[in-house]
Amino acid sequence: MIIEITNQQKLKTLNLKKIRVFLNRVFDLLSSDKKIPKNQRVTGSTKASFLFCDNDFIVNLNKRFFKKSSATDVIAFPLGDELDPDYLGEVVVSVQEAAKAAREFGWSWQKEVSLYMVHGILHLIGYTDTTKSAKAIMEQKQREIMDKIKAYNIV
Repeated sequence: MIIEITNQQKLKTLNLKKIRVFLNRVFDLLSSDKKIPKNQRVTGSTKASFLFCDNDFIVNLNKRFFKKSSATDVIAFPLGDELDPDYLGEVVVSVQEAAKAAREFGWSWQKEVSLYMVHGILHLIGYTDTTKSAKAIMEQKQREIMDKIKAYNIV
């Protein structure tokens, strides 16, 4: 698994080594999960990029790609193609939005960032949350992964 991590925000201190360990654990779980269709499984040659940003940055992405003028928690850009079929794509996480949501839920911003990373990865491998049933399936898979890792404060 090849993971590229970029931190563009200065609001919170991220431990990039712990994030890499966390992401590798998530990808290991996904690669061995027999419930995931073969075309959605992750292999050792799979590549993905993760960008951590603030709300200003993610608002600009949201405007540019989705015509929405608001902050969002995570955006996933599935980017695999014929030129590089192993490249899943990029996950953009707003650390600022994670901190805000974490206060509302009463848990750490690190846990929220971890949830966003898992959510983004699931989008990259084909999960959607555009319908009620698809969202329920995706949320269940997200809970399964987080429960198996049991490391909400990994970042």
